[in-house]
This record gives sequence, structure tokens and C-alpha cells, in this order.
Amino acid sequence: MTLAQLNYFVKVAENGHLTQTAKELLIAQPSLTQAIRKLEEELGFLLFEKKGRALFLTKEGKEFLPYAKEVVEASKKAEQTKKHIYQRYTGNIRFAYTRPMPPNYIPNLLREFFKTNKKINIESYSAATAVILNDLKEDKIDFGFCSGGKEDPEIQMIPLMEYPIKLVVNQKDPLCENKQLYPSDLMREPGISYTEGSAMDREIQRFFKEQGITPDIHYRTSSEEIQNFVVCGLGWAFIAQNGTPMMSGLKIIEMSEMRLKRVTYLAMRKDRELSKNAQKFLNFVLSYNEKFL
Repeated sequence: MTLAQLNYFVKVAENGHLTQTAKELLIAQPSLTQAIRKLEEELGFLLFEKKGRALFLTKEGKEFLPYAKEVVEASKKAEQTKKHIYQRYTGNIRFAYTRPMPPNYIPNLLREFFKTNKKINIESYSAATAVILNDLKEDKIDFGFCSGGKEDPEIQMIPLMEYPIKLVVNQKDPLCENKQLYPSDLMREPGISYTEGSAMDREIQRFFKEQGITPDIHYRTSSEEIQNFVVCGLGWAFIAQNGTPMMSGLKIIEMSEMRLKRVTYLAMRKDRELSKNAQKFLNFVLSYNEKFL
């Protein structure tokens, strides 16, 4: 019984189809069929029964599946741990960051860091806060520049910067005609928000709940696209004022009740020992924020 056989079994059980699974695993279907049959021979019982073109788990297959999944998941975690240990050994640094960040924050940060740390290799990518926190827990990255997520005892969140969230509308929006705007006025026009469950969406929903209103959110999109949606006249939106230039045709409307803020944190695992280079990066980020922001 090999790890590959168990992995094939789990994949086929999830898909219920040999052809589809073979395509996903990038192997020939006859090779996949042979691997499953060999596993069944070693186990002494059938794992699947065929009905038409679909495969269904036998009673014994259903009983064996949880144990196979446990082995496959343990193998994945071992591989992730190996990568993390290798990164610590080599001194490479990996981090992820959310969008939008303040303009050029990451490039400027790295430029200053490399002035005195030229031999350190860094990899980075952008992702949603939920993805970043999950990648931290799976040891895919050392740090995350992100918004606040749900409190997690495994993750340390260090506040780096904060900036206000403002109501933004198209300059032709009827809301611009109001001399004084109140939260209840948002009920008259459609609104645009962020991906459901995202940090910004949770902050905005909290504001709606405090004000006792339920606006009509017609559209949801990413932080990179939300200004485009407002410019096209699809509705108003709450946008973090982090220094990113506003697009032409937009107007910020002040509302006394609006005291929302977006906070960017440096996230890291509490139970992971940092490499010397990662510790240098951490110290630099904290000092950089005090000096340049």
C-alpha cells in the first residue's frame, strides 16, 4: 500500500469518476485503474462498484475512506513542514499582502530593506485576508500584511497603519444633492460592497447594524474594481482612503456618523521560530513604519 495509491483512492472517491480524476492527476486512466485494483487486492476487499459510468463506494470503501484521507492529509502537512524548515534553513522570506495597500508601500518597504540586506531572497504575492491567514497557519508564508480577521489564538496581529473609510459616489448620483447626508439616505439608492465575509464587508455590515439600516447592496466586487463600479453609476460604496488616487468622476461625501477605519496588520504565527533573516525583516518592518509613515 503506497501513499500514491491512497491519494488516487481519495481523489476517485471525491470525483466518482475515473476519467475526470485521471485528468486532474495528469496520469493515464489505465494506470489509475490499475493502481486502484492493486490497492483493492492488497486490502482484500473492493472499494468501488460501478453503476453506468459513475463509481460508488462500497460499504467497505466508505469505512476505509476516512483513514485514507487522514494519511493523505498527514503527508501534505509533512510536505508543508519540510518546506517551512527549508525556508528557515536557507533564510528565504515569503509574505503575502492584501489589496488595496497604500500606494507603493510594499515596493518602498523592500527597496529600503534591500539597501542593507542585499543577499536575502524574498517572495511575495497578493491575496485576500482569509487566504493570508490560512496560508500562515499552513506555513506557506512567514508574514502577512492584511486586515483583521477572526481572532485566532495561533496568529499574532501587529497594527501597522490605519486610514479612514469614506462614502464615495458618482458625481451625478442624486445623493450629491443632499446638503447633509444621513445613513438612512443610503436606503434610497443601490450600493456596492466587497466580497461577502471579507474584512471590509464585515466592517461595513457592522456600521449598517449600528445604524439600524439594511441598504440594497446590488453588487459585490473586489477592492481593485470597486471604484470602476461607482464611476459607471452602479451605486455608492465605502472605500478606504489609503492614499490611492481617486478615479475621475467620483466624489467623497462626508457623513458625521461615519467613523469607520481600515487597519493593516502584520500577521505572523505565534508558535513558529523565525529564521535570522525573517527576524531581521520583522524588526525592519516595525522600524520602517515608525520612520517613514
